[in-house]
Amino acid sequence: MTVTDTAPGAAVYSPFFLRWVYDAWVLNISNSYAWCCSAAKQRAFYSRNLASARGKDPFRLCDIGVATGYYLEHAPIPEGSEVTVVDLNTNSLDAASERLLAAHPGVTANKVHGDFLEPDAKSELAITQARLGGDKFDAISCMFLLHCVPGPPARKAQGLQRLAPLLKDDGVLFGTTILGKGVQHNFFGNFLMTAYNKAGSFQNWDDDAESIVQPLRESFADVKFEVVGTVLLFEARKPKTR
Repeated sequence: MTVTDTAPGAAVYSPFFLRWVYDAWVLNISNSYAWCCSAAKQRAFYSRNLASARGKDPFRLCDIGVATGYYLEHAPIPEGSEVTVVDLNTNSLDAASERLLAAHPGVTANKVHGDFLEPDAKSELAITQARLGGDKFDAISCMFLLHCVPGPPARKAQGLQRLAPLLKDDGVLFGTTILGKGVQHNFFGNFLMTAYNKAGSFQNWDDDAESIVQPLRESFADVKFEVVGTVLLFEARKPKTR
């Protein structure tokens, strides 16, 4: 796989877009009125999953597809934690790590330029234990990631399955994504879906809940999910892969 496979979904994240547009347009307006799953709902979901995995010293978190670092800023990350941010877009890595450290100066931040869809463990963009360093993770998050990367859905699910060996036995993998099938988009959402898929920043017309959840069940013993509006919220525990 090449960088250009995934690059269109990451390319939109310019410094200007991240600083002045993303939070207002994506998190506040689009989440509430197009996808009908508010940023507050997703922030609570993020924080709850982190809280469920806390209690380790040091707490280790890996956040993949970080955008502006909004969820990292508002999350209950304890002092002394080790946080690894992973993204294909270096602008997002810089913005998210800066926001993380401003909100949580007592944590250690590690930036990794990586491609969620890269299947070759020897690639310089692979998301592997060797590249991420340290021990396995207590929590791995993939917020609003899957709808931005190329399909088919099975390819996206394989990316999630490859994360199972990076997670501790009592850790949690969780995330959210906008679905294209099995949900009813309103006029605003359908307009954005059409525009974003045509532009290549989204590739999710074929994504439905089962295409993501079933592969997770193959790699994790405990999988929970819900669909809010047109957004899938999933969490997976007890990784089977070792």
